Amino acid sequence: MLYVGLIMIACLFLYLQRASFSLVADSKLRLPIKRMDMLIVFAPFISLVVFSILFLTVLTGQLADRISHALIVFSLWIFFTYFIKILFGYWKNKNILLVSLVGIPLTLYFIFQLTPLDNYTKLVFLKIGNFSFIVGLILIILFYSNYLHKRKLGVAEVH
Repeated sequence: MLYVGLIMIACLFLYLQRASFSLVADSKLRLPIKRMDMLIVFAPFISLVVFSILFLTVLTGQLADRISHALIVFSLWIFFTYFIKILFGYWKNKNILLVSLVGIPLTLYFIFQLTPLDNYTKLVFLKIGNFSFIVGLILIILFYSNYLHKRKLGVAEVH
């Protein structure tokens, strides 16, 4: 169930990337969209600093499952933020609205399921172990390789 859900989230993201590629975002919501865009772009750097400090000071036990937990939950929050950003920017498009309205609760469900470390350990880490690092990295790489590529082309920005 978890892995099917993660694959569905990734597919919804890829669909929205493609569907919104040539559309222009709603200009009335320019400021919130721009702020979410900045959050998405700078979140990895902020998270890296925060988690590095936490892992070096407070969170010293269970380091392997804590790091993989951080990767997967971080990727889910980034997808969630993206779905909301797309919903705000392209809410007039019925397909994008529908896909966003599926992606938001689905992503939120998995965030709630996996955020407690005990749940994550039972559902993910005890089953696949260190492979969970790969799952987290794949989700992050998938997201940012597509998202930043679209920004580089200049179509992700609000006009």
